[in-house]
Amino acid sequence: METIFVAMSGGIDSSYAAYLLKQQGYKVVGITFKLFSDPSSMPMQRAKKRADELSIPHHVIDLRKEFQYHVVDPFVEGYRNGRTPNPCILCNEYIKSSSFITKALEMGGEKVATGHYAIIEKIGDEYFIKKGVDKAKDQSYFLYRIQQRLLNLILFPLGRYTKKSIRDSLRSIRWNIDYRGESQDICFIKNRNYRSFLSRFITLKQGPIYYVDGTFMGYHDGIQLYTVGQRKGINIPYKEPLYVIEIIPDDNALIVGTKEKLKRDMVYAGALHFFISCTHGTASGKVRYRQKETHCTYTISDGSLKANFQEPISSVTPGQSIVLYKDDIIIGGGIISSKDFLDKSPGDIIEDERG
Repeated sequence: METIFVAMSGGIDSSYAAYLLKQQGYKVVGITFKLFSDPSSMPMQRAKKRADELSIPHHVIDLRKEFQYHVVDPFVEGYRNGRTPNPCILCNEYIKSSSFITKALEMGGEKVATGHYAIIEKIGDEYFIKKGVDKAKDQSYFLYRIQQRLLNLILFPLGRYTKKSIRDSLRSIRWNIDYRGESQDICFIKNRNYRSFLSRFITLKQGPIYYVDGTFMGYHDGIQLYTVGQRKGINIPYKEPLYVIEIIPDDNALIVGTKEKLKRDMVYAGALHFFISCTHGTASGKVRYRQKETHCTYTISDGSLKANFQEPISSVTPGQSIVLYKDDIIIGGGIISSKDFLDKSPGDIIEDERG
């Protein structure tokens, strides 16, 4: 009987993952991560309650240093440099896989499990990450950076279930679940107040806003408050809604334009993580979690990825991730890099305005 350490937040998905594994005969141990110096005790209390209901042991693992170093610090540094990191991807890579596995093995566990909607499948001698059965809930996009050598130590019990089937099953278990509190945004930013969080680390500075043709449009309150594709907060009257097209950290400037200007057919990325050895190929890819995948061709050279999409995609954002799939299997991905996609480069736009 294998001992499985299950990451439990007290929510529906992680609790049901623990329930399924116990039903399957595993020895299950519930684990809650302590990630903040001043965490709310509510998630830990909920997780402990679920563990007690399942009659399984429950422990708290202190991962504050790891979380700060691998997730929070890169998040802040990314925004400082005009990029938009995805902390959930970093958390899955460093906290919910590698750090969790290390701690679990030290405590006598044999494998770990989380409540992600995805599937790990062995193909030949290697393990791969596949999309979950519930396409509306599939979370494989967030998992593409997990080291392949660790996949044989990880279980995703919910990958072959739909959210509806889980909720139906919960009625027979009779847990008192608050569905309203199930989902959350970035866990370390309270009430989605990015300004309040980032101002603790970065001095926000007013700077210029230019239209894509070089026309000066007004001022922003700090580039760290914006991301590519953002409309809210521009506050400039125009005949059409304006969106952030590009962020220029060296000049503390924003480039804005209409929605049509957000579309790109070429994406560049670095910090690559691939599950197969290749230099080129065809795939389907996306650059945002909720985005529909689009067919593309790709080449890899000197550690950089260049993906050419068959149809233009929107909101290609430096710091976010491009993830490539072959059918339902992740083949790899990387962190989107800054490239000059505009007809006129941002530097030229700013120089033109300066005269």
